[in-house]
Amino acid sequence: MNMNFFSKMAILGALSLSACIPAAAQIYAEQTLSGANVNQNTIVVKPVDIDNDGDQDLVLGNEFQQNSILYNLGSGDFVTGNTGFTTIMNDTEDIGLGDFDSDGDMDVIFINQGGFGHEYYKNDGNGNFSIAGFLPATNGGAIAVGDVNNDNFPDVILGNIDEVNFCLINNGDGSFTNETNDRLPGTVKSTDDVLLEDIDDDGDLDLFFANRDGNQILINDGTGVFEDQSSQRLPQGVDMDTRKASFGDVNNDGKPDLFLANVQFNSNKDPQNRLYINESNGFFADLTTLLLPQAPNQTTNVAFHDIDQNGTLDLFITNVLENPLQAMLNDGTGKFTVRTEDIISPPVMTDEAWGLAIADFNDDDFSDLYVSSRMGSDAFLLGDPDGMILVSAQTILASSDYILFPNPVVNDIYLQHPEATNMLEARIYTLTGELTGLPAIQPVAAESTQLILNQNLLSGLYLLEIKTDKNTVVLKMRVE
Repeated sequence: MNMNFFSKMAILGALSLSACIPAAAQIYAEQTLSGANVNQNTIVVKPVDIDNDGDQDLVLGNEFQQNSILYNLGSGDFVTGNTGFTTIMNDTEDIGLGDFDSDGDMDVIFINQGGFGHEYYKNDGNGNFSIAGFLPATNGGAIAVGDVNNDNFPDVILGNIDEVNFCLINNGDGSFTNETNDRLPGTVKSTDDVLLEDIDDDGDLDLFFANRDGNQILINDGTGVFEDQSSQRLPQGVDMDTRKASFGDVNNDGKPDLFLANVQFNSNKDPQNRLYINESNGFFADLTTLLLPQAPNQTTNVAFHDIDQNGTLDLFITNVLENPLQAMLNDGTGKFTVRTEDIISPPVMTDEAWGLAIADFNDDDFSDLYVSSRMGSDAFLLGDPDGMILVSAQTILASSDYILFPNPVVNDIYLQHPEATNMLEARIYTLTGELTGLPAIQPVAAESTQLILNQNLLSGLYLLEIKTDKNTVVLKMRVE
């Protein structure tokens, strides 16, 4: 069993607290990127190890500026480059990533609006690019990459504005055949996001199109031929302009639910974001009123992420006009509450937030955020795993007298402590301050005690509060 918690902390620090575990605290804080260009009118950003050096880089799709890459130097510092990308300033709306030519590295497709052509680049393995081929020139809005016909090669679905969407089948060498007429219905829509997901739980990838004029679900017959089943599977009756969507199991029932990020760029559209619960095999019910805050944001992006590491999916969303970045915590049943001020400090002030990337950029085993802006500067936020504790901590002990092992834990926990410590009580909390366990205390020796868990905990990060006759200390504890 691994005795280390986080790769850079073999022995966990203890905090001397003046009060109980805080109910909330900031865990993401904006940082300055001195070596990177963060003013590129970036519409979309995707995290990926583009140069095969083991860290997460960022691919940026820009509006009427040259597309670019922020190459990670290994510690969350970046330099900007665009080796091999065209100098033509297209209106890029989305990015597709995949090893299209099966040579072991990630290639890049930039989807451009306006009908002047998309950009398709081959990676040499070190993050340098050359033109790989040409895709149909469409009025592009979105792309999804996935194996739709089960031949083990990544195919491409193009979402278009006021045109039919396209299905491009990978020939196995990175070239594509346009098989749209054979595989997709010929419906004309304006698509701003495309998702590939096994919606009906039959083992193949189905399609969701997030549209300005009516969303769609298309079910795969297993061979990559899709049938529009939107009217049967999606709730009807709300006129929405959906710019992004995300699948995630919000209520831990094993089925993918669906969040819709909506805007009101047209006055007759309902801007309320919506949450559809998967009731069975991809048939959805609209439970927005019960589960989401009623707020008419202009939401341009969404990502599910377990912010508080309690085993349930929370939400980050980006907006334009106001509230550029918001965080919402899940209570475990799929009901979300806005907790931005508790989680992000100071508030992100970037204008026109559109793109959102979540990854561990500085290799500390904790997620970080990159928010791209169509106007103004992008925002880079490092996650701090101690953030939930430090807000109410008055003193950080220079060296810990308390060591928890094994960590990650399975059943029983052992605590090394000063000799003759009189332990009164042990409590386990989630990072948001919810009491979740009261382990039994069993002395083993003068300097060690066994803590016996009386229930199974979900995998994730917790806080172990130890009360003695002299003080109160808190240790971080991971359950796997």
